Amino acid sequence: MNSAFANLFLLLQQRVQDNVPAITYIDQDFGQLNPHITELPVTFPCLMIDLDYFTFKDLSENVQTAMGTIVFKLGFSTYSSSEHAAPEETREAALQFYDIEWALHKALQGWDAGDYYGHLNRVSAATIKRSDSVRVREIRYTVAFEDYSTKNEQFTAPADVDVNPEIVTS
Repeated sequence: MNSAFANLFLLLQQRVQDNVPAITYIDQDFGQLNPHITELPVTFPCLMIDLDYFTFKDLSENVQTAMGTIVFKLGFSTYSSSEHAAPEETREAALQFYDIEWALHKALQGWDAGDYYGHLNRVSAATIKRSDSVRVREIRYTVAFEDYSTKNEQFTAPADVDVNPEIVTS
């Protein structure tokens, strides 16, 4: 892939797949978990990834620094009650999504996605309210990278100089 965004997405997808095996479905966020969607085209637990908002600053030679937000939406099918009178194992099952979110954070926080990307840094986490039994947690991380894809090419040519082989320097 040539795109910095496509490569970043693939690196993130692989990082989660390798480090958080409890997440069974990882894809780009096309609105699969939006509250108005009733038939969800995913398996749970799932993770939707969106390279949400990036700003760019010019450096020299047509190179830019990109700084932006990656939004991770974790989706869970809630099947247990966390109500205080429920049995302990039922409450623990209901709260398992927090453990998966924690494992995701441990895999991502401070992770360096490669030579071109900076370290990921969590900036927020929130719950997206739904009226059904699906739980969605939205976690945002920031990242920066330098984009050299449009760097001005500089060519050097040998100088047109006659060299006298009889000249010796000491």
